[in-house]
Amino acid sequence: MTYHSVIRPDRSFRVEGVGRPLAPVRTAVAEVGRQVSASWREARPVVQVVFQLRFFAGAAVAAPQGIVARPATLLLGALAWLGATWCVYLFNGLSDQVEDRRNGSTRPLATGALPVRAARRIVVGLALVALALAGAVSARMVALVALMLALGWAYSAGPRPQKGNMLGFVLVVAAGGIVTYLAGSAAAGASVTPDLVVVMVAMSLWMAFAGTTKDLSDVAGDRAAGRRTLPVLLGDRGARRLMAGLVVVAGGVLLAGALLVAPALLVPATVLAVGAGAVVGCVLTGAGAADRRRQRRPYRIFMASQYAVHLTVLGLFLY
Repeated sequence: MTYHSVIRPDRSFRVEGVGRPLAPVRTAVAEVGRQVSASWREARPVVQVVFQLRFFAGAAVAAPQGIVARPATLLLGALAWLGATWCVYLFNGLSDQVEDRRNGSTRPLATGALPVRAARRIVVGLALVALALAGAVSARMVALVALMLALGWAYSAGPRPQKGNMLGFVLVVAAGGIVTYLAGSAAAGASVTPDLVVVMVAMSLWMAFAGTTKDLSDVAGDRAAGRRTLPVLLGDRGARRLMAGLVVVAGGVLLAGALLVAPALLVPATVLAVGAGAVVGCVLTGAGAADRRRQRRPYRIFMASQYAVHLTVLGLFLY
């Protein structure tokens, strides 16, 4: 391209042809931005936010002063953890395409809005960024990020993906929760305290047990993919009865821990008990529901309860 100067009638000056070579660059940048945005939607923002709440709750319970004394380090740790959980959930989306399409998912990978090749590149990039940011915090943080990435791989891929069976689901999901709270305490420069043990065990069980309610709306896809979820194994009514029991156990653990070990957690425990009651009621009264929105209702209540509990914990320990 030839460049030449032009004097406009209004006496202003410009160089012709400069903008045109930049057009492909702008197009490429816009496409990358679109793919990253789609990957964020695929990673389920509502879940990413609750992982951040768990991270900051771990920091607040273990060392409330650490949030004030180490804000930069805590922020780096939070960004590292966001990179790790984003990577894990995007990788899970890659592995769930058969189920998601069968279940009518509108997420970007299922609809083709996010190309598989681009998603794979973003997964690798997120893992590298997460590890690099963790390295700026501490060796302990690097180990926890690496462990979270390994759990994500074991859940979605590996020789026997743990998402395909109930025991594997419970163990990996609970482990992912515990590691998240430990990462928060690591970024705050704190050790493990009794209050932190109660929170991370109870809320990780809540993730693993009450989180099974997400399977109520995904039976067709899970069966097609060979996954052995509770609704696939027990049918709708049997699964709902077992889920109700698991939710009661998960909700009761935090309440028992608050009463016996960590009285400062009594208010969050009460909030969770209310949420558990709402999930149980919704699960037991929704048997036979054919509408996907109604089938998802117990899971939405489960998620709302997580938000409420963690925001309560942050409010109590920071103020």
